[in-house]
Parts: sequence; structure tokens; C-alpha cells
Amino acid sequence: MMRLRRARSISGAARRRGISLLLHSTHLYKNFPHILEDGALHTLRTLQERHGAEKAARFVHDPRRYEKFAVGLDYLNASLSFPNVELLYHRSKTEWKEDWIHLALDLKLLDHAETLFSPVSAAADFGKHVASGSDGFHAMFGDSVEGHTRENLPRHIPTHPQAEVLLHGPLSLTSIQSIIVPSDRVAEEVERLCSRHQASLSVKILPQYFVWPKWLMGK
Repeated sequence: MMRLRRARSISGAARRRGISLLLHSTHLYKNFPHILEDGALHTLRTLQERHGAEKAARFVHDPRRYEKFAVGLDYLNASLSFPNVELLYHRSKTEWKEDWIHLALDLKLLDHAETLFSPVSAAADFGKHVASGSDGFHAMFGDSVEGHTRENLPRHIPTHPQAEVLLHGPLSLTSIQSIIVPSDRVAEEVERLCSRHQASLSVKILPQYFVWPKWLMGK
């Protein structure tokens, strides 16, 4: 029975597609120290409760997003297999490859009843594309999504580059399986911050997750 339940789980379906990473990207200097200090990944709602609305807005990448997607107040956005590089590039005012890190989260979060999926940006059309459960997950890999097709796409990559997984938060640090960084310098800074806050987290130097992937070249 346990094996059957695992086979039918969304995390099981993800693994069968070759998905091994559920990624939440965060700013190295603006967000990560506060995550370590609080011992949690906060949603905008819990940030507002802790810091007030004005200060909380400084910790999120795009406060205007929540004008179009109020449900997102209680969620953390994540991506499958590869970070949303378009989002990171446009939201960073500096060299994004050195200012951002990716938190690799437990794939079992996909199985939570409150987890939501969107084949495009969750804020698009005021959140009307967001769905839950297996149907929501599989919609991220549709043959055609808003002008994007699966032609030349690896099986573990969602069809649309803005596809999102929404994780109900806040999340504990125990949800983080590793921290992916682009260079030795950033790894040293992450390890310094973790040591300062007595957090034991695995750090992996994987620069390939900080470049434009070949399937987005020319699009």
C-alpha cells in the first residue's frame, strides 16, 4: 500500500519525469540573512505580520504581483528543475548571477494538499491558471502553453519558462535540502552566514544553474 501511494503521488510523478529539484530563488544579501535569523522562509503575509506592510515589501521581489494575485500572500513561489532566469534577470538591478542563490527544497512538498501549480506565471490573469493536485502538476507540461511548445525541451522542464509551483508557507529551514550557488566566492559567503546563525545547510557550487539554458536561447 505504501509503495502504491508513493507511485501515485505528485512527487513520484515528478521523479518519473526526471525532476530532482524544486527551487526557490532568493537574494543573497537582502533575504537570505533574514531567513537564517528567523529559521524560516516567510510569505508576504507573515513578513507583514512581523515587520509591517511597508518594510515587508522590501523583502519581496515584486510587491505589485500581489495586486493581481492576492492568494499569493500565503505562498512562496518555486520552479521545477531550473530557476526562472527571466524573472531573476529582470528583477535584479545588479549582476544577478552573483546576487542570487537557489534553495533546493524537499520534493515531498509537491504532495501537500495546499500546494498549487501554474503552467504560466501564477499572477497572470489574476491567478486563473492556478490549480491544485495532479491535474495542476501535469498542466505544467502541456504540449503547448501560451505559445510555448515542448519542441526541443528536456522532459523534466515545464513547457512555459514562467511556470510556477506555489508552496504554502511559511516553511521551516528543514525544508531546504541544499543551497545552490554560482561560485566559490558566493559559497564562502553563504557558509559564513550559515555559521553565524548556527545553521547546518549543504552548499553546492553549480554555475550551470546561473546561465541562460539552451532551450531559451533565441526565444
